[in-house]
Amino acid sequence: MTKRSSYGAPATLVGLAFLLPVLQNANAQEWRFEPEIRVGGEYDDNARLRANEAEIFEIDGYILEGSAGFAYETQRSLFRITPTLRSRVYDEEIDVDSDDQFLNLDWTHETLKSQFALRGDYSRESARTAERADADIGEEDPDEIPTDETGIVFNNERRERIRISPEWRYEFTERMSFETMFAYTDTSYEDTPLSPLRDYTDSRIAVALGRQFSTRTRGYIGATARRFENEVGRDVDGVGARIGFESEISQTTRFKAEVGYEDSDEDGAVEDADPEFVGDIYLVRNLETITMLAQYRRDVTAGGSGRLSAKDSINLSLRKRFTERVSGGLGVRAYQTSGLGDEAVTFEERDYTQFYAEFGVALSRAFSLQADYRYSHLDRSETVGEGSADSNSIILWLVYRPTAISL
Repeated sequence: MTKRSSYGAPATLVGLAFLLPVLQNANAQEWRFEPEIRVGGEYDDNARLRANEAEIFEIDGYILEGSAGFAYETQRSLFRITPTLRSRVYDEEIDVDSDDQFLNLDWTHETLKSQFALRGDYSRESARTAERADADIGEEDPDEIPTDETGIVFNNERRERIRISPEWRYEFTERMSFETMFAYTDTSYEDTPLSPLRDYTDSRIAVALGRQFSTRTRGYIGATARRFENEVGRDVDGVGARIGFESEISQTTRFKAEVGYEDSDEDGAVEDADPEFVGDIYLVRNLETITMLAQYRRDVTAGGSGRLSAKDSINLSLRKRFTERVSGGLGVRAYQTSGLGDEAVTFEERDYTQFYAEFGVALSRAFSLQADYRYSHLDRSETVGEGSADSNSIILWLVYRPTAISL
């Protein structure tokens, strides 16, 4: 089967990016240019997370990455768009070189009674890195941590993905609000022989009624619906409900607890899957020199395996600035997934854990050195008989990040 392509995705996202400021009085704002260049040397002792000793191979090479952020901010609006180019070059017999492209968009705008946000991102990169989940100690919003990785990093095919998520909230009284969110994901893979990865689209919508109990605490109750389509024809319709509670415990601490369920109906299934419990609990602390995150999430997630899966995940991170020049961080990401429906053996079944450590030293206002270490463990022994795989990865970076330039 010929796999579809979505090469119009970057143009769509770029078009949105440059249309949004036009809708406001952007001429009166001061734009900032935020460039960054990173050069790194990488070593990985199991590049494709294989369990079979005969299929394990090491890689070492270098990474060159450059990004150019454009942003402006007012009292009511924030706009940022960041294109990034990354090249990975390795001196290996097995070709794992990769030229990757990324584009991130973030726009928020407030009026007297409403708030609107639009987030989007585009990526085109090797499945070897795209489908492996990474602990991210730099993510400020726990809801933005991705959950769609499959762990299938067996070959060197390319993955192309676009995600767009508009949100709108309207406060029709001082305490009551109406909220709606739409999230669309379109993912496609190169057409390679015997690839287990499948193109898919996932569309989700959520509506909720919120109540402000105090200046720091709010609750909400809402409903969700989704449509998951993939190239093998096993499309899924789902509905659900959620209730949640959010609180800014202090100026430095934020807490959220959400529970609900999602009921999925898959085309061609012998019997319907049971409704799945879903939930999200996290605590975030931002102190003067320390940032901490603890999160447990259970969700029904889409991915390139061709079907939806239930995923339990834990995200832990700690970042500390020891001095004005020295900083470090630790992170852990662990998840367990299981397939929905009537298939006994699927690629969804897996256990995954990654430990991440980071240490950085500022050489000057613009230059810094950074060392990253990742230990990854993947276990598929219950499904495809591969057993478990382990990987150790080290990257040493030289980073150039000058002061933002006013345009």
